[in-house]
Amino acid sequence: MVIEWKSMLFVLVVLGIMVGVVKLLEKKYNLKAETKRKLIHMSMGFTMLTFPYIFTSTWSVGILAGIALVVMYLLKNTGLKKTLGTVLFDVERKSLGEVFFILSVFFIFYLSQGNPVSYSIPILILTLADSTAALVGKSYGKNKLNENNEDAKSFEGSFMFFMVAFICTLVPLLLFTEVGREDTLVISTIIGLNVAIIEMISHTGNDNLLIPLTSYAFLATHLTLNTHDLRRNLIILAVMYVIIMIVNKIKVFSKLATVEVLVVGYLTIILYGLYAVIPPALLFLTALTLPRLNTKEKENVYDSRIIETNILIGIAICGIVAITGWKKEFFMTYATCYSMHLIMNTYIRLRYYFDFSDFKSVVLAVLKGLVCIFLPSMLIQKLVFGEVMDYVLIFMVVMQIACGIAAYVSRANVKKEEFSVDNGYYNTRIILALTIITGTVVYITNMLGA
Repeated sequence: MVIEWKSMLFVLVVLGIMVGVVKLLEKKYNLKAETKRKLIHMSMGFTMLTFPYIFTSTWSVGILAGIALVVMYLLKNTGLKKTLGTVLFDVERKSLGEVFFILSVFFIFYLSQGNPVSYSIPILILTLADSTAALVGKSYGKNKLNENNEDAKSFEGSFMFFMVAFICTLVPLLLFTEVGREDTLVISTIIGLNVAIIEMISHTGNDNLLIPLTSYAFLATHLTLNTHDLRRNLIILAVMYVIIMIVNKIKVFSKLATVEVLVVGYLTIILYGLYAVIPPALLFLTALTLPRLNTKEKENVYDSRIIETNILIGIAICGIVAITGWKKEFFMTYATCYSMHLIMNTYIRLRYYFDFSDFKSVVLAVLKGLVCIFLPSMLIQKLVFGEVMDYVLIFMVVMQIACGIAAYVSRANVKKEEFSVDNGYYNTRIILALTIITGTVVYITNMLGA
C-alpha cells in the first residue's frame, strides 16, 4: 500500500489557499453565500482534476477524502463556522453537497482506475456545468420547472447545464481519444441530456454525487458501443422523451417527476438491459390505476421526490448488476423490489382513499403486485435467461406478502396524506430491508448451486 503524502499535502495546501482567497474576496466585495460556495466548488474541482497525474494509489485518495471530510465537519460544527466556515456554510438551504463532492471524487477515481479521460469528464461536468447552471438559473432563470416545494430549477439553468456538460464531454473525447467524430457527438449529446435531467431532479446537494457517478456510468457504457448502437440509443432516448411528454399531460405528475422517469428508464436500459425497463414501467403505469383515481386523488400532484422513493432501490440494483454482471441472478430480486413498491402504494391508496378494511387492502395490494409486476417478470426471466428457480420464487412471494403485512403494521407511523415524501422514504426503508434479505438469499442460493 503506497501512501503519496507529498501529493496529499500539495492538494491540502492548494485548497487551503483557495479558502483563504475566497475569504478575502468575501470581506472586500461582500460576496453572496451562493457565489462563495460556487467559487470553492470550482476551486475544488479544478484542483482535483490533477489527481490522475499526481496520484497512483486509490488508498492515497481515500485517506485524503477522509481528511477532507473531517475538515468539513470542523468548519461546519465548531467555532470555525463563523470564520473560515462562512465560505461554505452561509447558505440557508439544507445541503450535504460538500460531503457528496468529496465522496464522488473518490468513487470516480476508484472506478476510472486513474484513467485521465474517464476521470476528468465527470469531474469537469461537476465542476463547470453545475456551477454555471446554478449561477445562470439564479440570475436569469424565469421559466421555472419546479412544483410542489421541489428545489428551485429553471429552464435557463438546465439548458446551460446541458450545453456545458456537452462541451465538457465533447472536447476531451475529441482531443484525447480515438473515438470518431459522429460517435463523440452522439455520446456528448446523450450524456449532456441525461445529466442535465439528473441535475433538475436533484436536491439537498445530492447532485454532487449523482452527476459524476451517472456521467461515469454513461461514459463507461457508451464508449464501447459502435456507431449503429449509439444511434439506436439516441433514438431510444428520443422515443422515451416523446412518451414522457405525452404522459406529462396527466396532471397528477409534476414536470420534474415526468423527466425523472425518462432518465431512470434510460439509465435502466444501459445498466441492465431493455427488458429491465418493464418492471418500473409497470409500476409507473399501474400505481394509480386499478382502481382508477377517485376525485380526492385527482387533486394531488406527485413530484420528483415521490418518484425518487420508488426507484432508488431499483437503480441501485442496476448499478450492482452493471458492476458484477449478475443479470440473470438478480433480475427477479430487482422485479420483486418494484412489486413491493406497488404493494405499498396500493395498500395506502385502498386504505386511505377508498376506505377499504386493513385486511382487504393488504390482500388486494399483494395480489396486484404479484399479477401486475411479479408474474410478467417471471415470464421475462424465463424468456431472457431460460430458467426460473422455483423455491427462490416461492421465497420472493413470501417477501411480498411480508411487505403487505409491513404496510399494515406501519400504518400508525405514516400520515394519511398518502404519497407524501416522508411516507415514501419510510416505506422505502421497509422495502430496502426486504430487498436485502431477498438478494442475500438469492446470492447464497447461487453460491451453493455453483
